[in-house]
Amino acid sequence: MLYHIVISHNQTEHISKFPKGSVFVFDDPTGADALECDKYGNPYVLVPQTGNRGMNRNAGLSYVLSHYNVVDDDIIEFFDGDRFPKEYNPTKVIELMDKHNLSVMLYSCEHDKRHHKIYVPLSNGATIVDTGTLCNPFYSCGFAIRVSALKKIMEYNDGYFFEPRFTRWGSEDQYIGLVCDYLNLKVAITLDVMLNGNVGGDELKHTDYRESLQQYIDIVMARNLPIRNQSRPFETI
Repeated sequence: MLYHIVISHNQTEHISKFPKGSVFVFDDPTGADALECDKYGNPYVLVPQTGNRGMNRNAGLSYVLSHYNVVDDDIIEFFDGDRFPKEYNPTKVIELMDKHNLSVMLYSCEHDKRHHKIYVPLSNGATIVDTGTLCNPFYSCGFAIRVSALKKIMEYNDGYFFEPRFTRWGSEDQYIGLVCDYLNLKVAITLDVMLNGNVGGDELKHTDYRESLQQYIDIVMARNLPIRNQSRPFETI
C-alpha cells in the first residue's frame, strides 16, 4: 500500500496535482484549501505553527499512522506543496523498492543539482546513493520510504521521524540521510517520479540557512553520528 503526505503553505492551486487521497498538512490554511481537499477527497491536518517543515511532515505522518492500517511493508511518500509530480508512476515506485530492497527512494526535480553529481538512468531504474556525508543528496521535497525503515529512524530519533529541533529552513532532511546511513538503510534516487521545479543550489537565498546548518552540526555532534569525507561510488540498479 502507498500513502502520500503533502505539506502545503499557501499552495492551494497545486492540491489537485497530487495523488488522490493525499493527506495535506496546512500551517496557514485558507477556506480554499479545505474546499479543494474536500473536492478531491483529500484529508487534511491543521498545525498551529508556520514554517516548521519537519513538524508539519511529522503531523502528516501521525495522521497516516493513526487513521490507516499501516504495515511495515507499506510505503509512505512525502511531498512539498510546490513540488507536485510532473511524471508519476506509483507502480514503478513499488516495483523498484521491492525488487532492490530499498528503504528510501528520492524523487528528482525538473531542475535538480544532484544530477550534476549523480548519474541517474533516464528510465527503468534508479541509482543507489551514499547519504553518509554531511552534504548528502537526501532532499525531502519528494521521496518514498518503507514503513519498516521509518520506524527504525523514529526509534533512533526518540519517537520522531523528522528531528523536531530543526525549526528553520534546511538541513532537517540531510540529517535524515545521515541517520539512514548509520542505520544501514539503502537509499536510491530515480527519474521515474519527476517533480516540478528546482531543488538544491538555493541555500544561501534563505536567510536562516546558516543557523539551521549550525544546528545540524550541533545535533550530529551530540548524537556522535559518523560522517565520511568522500561519498561511495554510485550504483545503478
